[in-house]
Amino acid sequence: MMEASSGSGAQRPIPRRSHKKSKTGCRTCKVRKIKCDERRPLCRNCERHYTNLATCDFDDQDPTYSSASSSSTTSAQTRPAESSGQARARGAQSASPQRQQQRLTRLAVRPASPVGRQAEPLPPTQIPATIASGRLDPFDARPASQEPAPSVDALMAHYLTTLAYRSFPFYASRPLIEIWWPFVRADDVLFHVVLLLSGLDREHLQQQHDSVHSRHLLDQCLSLLNARILTPEGMNDGTLVAIASLAAMEHDRGNMRALDMHLEGLKRVVELRGGLDAIRATNSMAANVVFWCAMVSINEPMLLPVSYGDNDKDVDWLNNPDTANLLTHDGSEKDLREFGVDVPTANILHEVQRLSRTYTATVNYGAPEEAATILSYLCSVLERLLQMSRSPAKDSPIPSLSQSCRLAGCLHVFTPMSGYFPDPTLMLHQLVRDLKSSLTHMIRAVGTRSHLLLWLLSVGGITAHKMPERGWFVGHLVVVITDLGILNWPAMRRHLIQLAFHDNFCDENFGLLWKEVRARQELLDLTPVQPLVEWCDDALRTGPCTS
Repeated sequence: MMEASSGSGAQRPIPRRSHKKSKTGCRTCKVRKIKCDERRPLCRNCERHYTNLATCDFDDQDPTYSSASSSSTTSAQTRPAESSGQARARGAQSASPQRQQQRLTRLAVRPASPVGRQAEPLPPTQIPATIASGRLDPFDARPASQEPAPSVDALMAHYLTTLAYRSFPFYASRPLIEIWWPFVRADDVLFHVVLLLSGLDREHLQQQHDSVHSRHLLDQCLSLLNARILTPEGMNDGTLVAIASLAAMEHDRGNMRALDMHLEGLKRVVELRGGLDAIRATNSMAANVVFWCAMVSINEPMLLPVSYGDNDKDVDWLNNPDTANLLTHDGSEKDLREFGVDVPTANILHEVQRLSRTYTATVNYGAPEEAATILSYLCSVLERLLQMSRSPAKDSPIPSLSQSCRLAGCLHVFTPMSGYFPDPTLMLHQLVRDLKSSLTHMIRAVGTRSHLLLWLLSVGGITAHKMPERGWFVGHLVVVITDLGILNWPAMRRHLIQLAFHDNFCDENFGLLWKEVRARQELLDLTPVQPLVEWCDDALRTGPCTS
């Protein structure tokens, strides 16, 4: 009996312990789907999970952080209770920006390539509060989507905190993102394309590829795009940018059939709109993004499906009163015609010199309108440089000199964008090889005693990072600095600044290149070589040698 009793007792199910459900817990615990103990002002879950959180975000209480001033903390604690509806409405202005700042303090931007802007952490105030509050607030207007709201919020969060700052042209650019994001959010097709790009980038970072979720998003984007084309809005700016972004995405994925289809459709829509220049006149941001995506996708300057046509027009940004005040400089740049550069190349590189001194400061810290103007200027200069790099120079007395300057100018303008989406690395590698070939002819004609060679070889050297051509540029730089008697980095840097130099973007890359050149120079122990002309003059003065 006892054995039977004990057997039946062992099989008896253990009843579940009753527990009290939390209905008034903090929002953070609800999102994390864990039980909140409702302790105020800071629950134990948030206390363990977040190091800088001082108070939780209950319905009647906004979150505060330990770094906030005492006055703001006191204000949050003494605010009178209000209804849940009022709290949710007020969350659009307060709770979301603070949660956004908390996420930003834990993220860092790392370019995919060491060429370009160096990695740096995003400050908490990087994304404007108006954008940050709008991106996570479910009560704010945004395009309808078949995606679940948590998935949309996660993709938007990844885009605004990570991908946007690794994409052309918004990296580390608060002014431009203020123009860009409201434009994206107002167009349902472009909005879903951005979600798709964000999802693909997140999968790439997690080493996942071609997931069911990304395929579903792609199908949804194509369905929306096909439906849009049949409507009167089928040729608006949002549609253009969406098609260009899809082309850039397919270029990165290596889907050439889909890439050709998108580029052909983009070309037709732009032509129906009157050309890219007409689009730039009404929406410069949209036109510049379309130009950049198309240029990187086609990967061949002479086959650009869309272009501004500035190469065939007399574009004078320097004397334009709307842009002249932005293109200030210290007046120390060199006149490249003194080196024998032909007039058209010298003029456009003069614009590059001005652009180098203003682009970083204006794009990062200027007003949104000024940043958009500088971006249009950059795209115009780049288009003309690419077109000129494929046409022969006529009035240059030195072989390949002007061609080398044009190619180096392209690489110089490209440098801040390398490693970002859409990635122009493939085009950069071709330009590096063309520059190497052109410089080979130039060096044989003029020798190595030229300060212009410092810039030409340095631009090729930093762009050829992890390429076999890197050693070629470094080796020739060793010879040039030896013959010119350049002994330290400050002296080298002065020469580079007089020509063209992205100070904030390339200072560290040029410095690392200098260290490599100096190490090679010490290893080889070179001595300056007397120029052939001087040797011949000395030989004529002393007479022929007799044995």
